[in-house]
Amino acid sequence: MQSSRRGPAPRFTPLFAALFLALVPAVSAAQTSTVQRLGTPNLSAQPGQAVTLAMRFNAVPMAENYNVFIHFIDQNGVNHAPAGADHLPPVGTSQWSGAVAYNRTVTLPTSMPLGTYAIRVGLSQTHSPWARVALAMGSGVTVDDQFRYTVGTLTVGAQQPATTQVLQLSTPSLSGQAGQNVTLGMRFNAVPMSQSYYVFVHLVDANGVQYPNLGADHLPPVSTTSWSGAIAYNRVVALPTNLAAGTYTVRVGLYSMTAPSYPRVALAAGSGVTADGELRYIVGTLTVGGGQPPGNGPVGQDASAYVLTFQEEFNNGFNTSVWNDHIWYESSNPTVNYAVRNGVLKIWPQRDASGSFFNRTIDTDGKYQQRYGYFEMQAKLPIGRGVWPAFWLLAHPGDRRPEIDIMEAYPGGGPNSGWGDSNLHPVAFAATVWPNGSSNPTAGTRTLQTPDLSAAFHTYAVKWEPNRQTFYFDGQPFLTIDVTMGDPMYLLLDLWFGSASGTPDSSTPTGEGNAFEVNYVRAWQFR
Repeated sequence: MQSSRRGPAPRFTPLFAALFLALVPAVSAAQTSTVQRLGTPNLSAQPGQAVTLAMRFNAVPMAENYNVFIHFIDQNGVNHAPAGADHLPPVGTSQWSGAVAYNRTVTLPTSMPLGTYAIRVGLSQTHSPWARVALAMGSGVTVDDQFRYTVGTLTVGAQQPATTQVLQLSTPSLSGQAGQNVTLGMRFNAVPMSQSYYVFVHLVDANGVQYPNLGADHLPPVSTTSWSGAIAYNRVVALPTNLAAGTYTVRVGLYSMTAPSYPRVALAAGSGVTADGELRYIVGTLTVGGGQPPGNGPVGQDASAYVLTFQEEFNNGFNTSVWNDHIWYESSNPTVNYAVRNGVLKIWPQRDASGSFFNRTIDTDGKYQQRYGYFEMQAKLPIGRGVWPAFWLLAHPGDRRPEIDIMEAYPGGGPNSGWGDSNLHPVAFAATVWPNGSSNPTAGTRTLQTPDLSAAFHTYAVKWEPNRQTFYFDGQPFLTIDVTMGDPMYLLLDLWFGSASGTPDSSTPTGEGNAFEVNYVRAWQFR
């Protein structure tokens, strides 16, 4: 993110508090954003440790891009937060809208006095006169006379565990419908660990049976090798459409990616958490109702704003009335490298009869297209030299080729490229808008760094409005482009080879075990 110059974060004392409003004006508006309590409002840590603040706003677009400040205020009214706590949010406040939730990790000063601090946040200008912004207050939030909003507490010096503790979900009793998304408020009281572990999430029914292939495993936002203190973040999980009604226990834990055993890690159980005999920790319950409601909306969006227009869950095989297996200017390669297995479309690297790797495109050209709306895919990506998975929208009227690339990944580029890690696993993807086709200039693009995208399912989406395209990863916006795109477009899922991923070779894993796995594709129109 491009940085902006901002004013200093003053440490206010009672002597200057009364003068503050006269010296630093406030910005106000008839309609403004609402600041909410932190996702985990009561945090604890030691001096020198890092704490993760789950920031939450109910946002409306504002007059300019403001800075978010964070203050840790002691009983005497003195701010002890480091200057680096202040930041620009991941979506500029001139464009943010609706529920905005993200994590901000702050390292406490080693000299920070022990005690309990009020966590106060707010918005301020990034330029003189550094004015703060009057905001609305969510439930449980209070404001002081300096336009600072108390959203939680931080206790410094509390006794820390010898090993990482698993805490209950921030909302331990959840409910949802099959096919809907649920948000798990993950919480740990962390100490640094010996390696970078994955977090698993299991749903276990009343008979002790775990739902298979939930696709919720993930790397936490802070590596377990460096996490410390209170760690809180949200994990959005898409409930399978065939998930049976009933009450499930939510069981989580850590595991190593060391094959072949992928060993789990013994952790401490926090208050209200119990461990089973498999190093899984029960952190809450999920009650699932029967059937998918017709009003189910996109991840992170207000469902009432959308009408579902396209839904492919891949529960009934490969539907040729909806999908083609080649792009319009090529013929279909007869070598089989795609299939629907257990409700998931898989496209994998394969050599054809000539011994060469070949491109495979699955699309809806001539069978489904749409102008504007919200387009979303949940998928897990392949690894290896040369692989190039993508999810995109395209039209080809006449000589024009307008294109919206929602997700393109190039893991074969390796660590020097920024696209892959040393094992050629995907750790980034790009979104791009091409108003006049990929042979012409883009209207905008961004490469987003991520956890390993081959380790778990994630959602990739675009909200396409008449003059704006906003891109989302796991329900969080990361790129907005303002350009007019008016042609109806169709959906494409493909696994190609080359470009920034390099040329596939004998090291590229082939077969179904290394597939571009698509759990669903959905589209909505605006109401």
